[in-house]
Amino acid sequence: MLKYLFLIVGMTLLASCNRPAANKKESIYHTSIPLVITDQVQCIPVHTDGDYFNHVEDYLRTVSYVKLASEPLLTRINDIHIINEKIYVWDQADQIVCYDMQGNMIFRIHGVGNGPGEYSGIHAFALNPDRAEVVIYDNMRISLHYYSMLNGKYLRTESFPKPNPSEMAFFDGVYFYNNRDHRNYPNDNSLHYSLLVSADGLKMDKNYFPHNDAEEKYIFSPSLQTFYDNDTTLYYCKNFDNTVYQLGKDSIKARYRIDLPNPLPFSKIEERANEWKLIKSDYAFGISNVYECESLLYFRFFKSGYIMAALYDLAKNEQICCVKAMQDSPRLTIPLINTIDGVYKGQFFSVLSPEFIDYCITKCPGEYPAIFQQYDAQSENPIIAFYEVVK
Repeated sequence: MLKYLFLIVGMTLLASCNRPAANKKESIYHTSIPLVITDQVQCIPVHTDGDYFNHVEDYLRTVSYVKLASEPLLTRINDIHIINEKIYVWDQADQIVCYDMQGNMIFRIHGVGNGPGEYSGIHAFALNPDRAEVVIYDNMRISLHYYSMLNGKYLRTESFPKPNPSEMAFFDGVYFYNNRDHRNYPNDNSLHYSLLVSADGLKMDKNYFPHNDAEEKYIFSPSLQTFYDNDTTLYYCKNFDNTVYQLGKDSIKARYRIDLPNPLPFSKIEERANEWKLIKSDYAFGISNVYECESLLYFRFFKSGYIMAALYDLAKNEQICCVKAMQDSPRLTIPLINTIDGVYKGQFFSVLSPEFIDYCITKCPGEYPAIFQQYDAQSENPIIAFYEVVK
């Protein structure tokens, strides 16, 4: 349960498209466009302190659950966003499923095919609430497909020949693209950057963080995500970087510098170290799942073959825990917790997969809420748990 090594490596090798930034003595952003604000960075010192943290109930309290309808049966959730009392799930089976806050399906976008309104696959997606649109990036057809956020109906398709992003997001009235590489457009220097910004989603207006030759040649990508939706803010953390940025349409701001224990040296990227050995090494890298609620900051990273989970008190500027797994003592307070996957209306939320629920109630029998009774991991969809910060 604790060692996700084989799963994560397989996922990252399949998605090995991002070109990482590095932990260098001088971060790349210092030589980038001056619109990056760097004068108010809060330092987050991190140290590992054990295998388990079993006092989660002192900081978080479960307030509600949403059990997603069992039809259609999801395979694996690639991304999830909650906005305007609707849950939008990007499933690995090339579909976007929208649910209400009771878990009932509202609509399903599943248009794999060659006809109008269909796509070859979903390679990234974003929600534009300003226009009430679900936007899907299809890199095989180099197009953006637009659907209604209200009912899932197809609206239009726009040609999108470049860039070739690994991820997209919409916030503050603009689109953000995580740009993997520039191999498809070697002569267009304006796209040789990791972060691109577009007002209309089609024409790039701003660029940040110039690509590095060593990063371009190293195909390993430790994190499948770089954008983190915190409800009222959008955070961005490049692969192998240790700075968390808050994104806005006019500028971006460096918010947190996470000082990991024994951080990965840039020389390992330059020499293109073996991915398996790197993950199992004692180096710390690959910051992900950066979510902030009230005064608590949650994030994860790799170290010694484990995914470490950290919880940090921003108000007191002190670490709460940095462990291989978080678990509670009184099960009825927080009966299950795997990871934090987002923030909505002042609450953390996490996606509890059927496999995780089955493991917990089988290996750790005890008192659980009624929603977990008679749960069938073979035929049920995930449950979303919401946690409030204990004050």
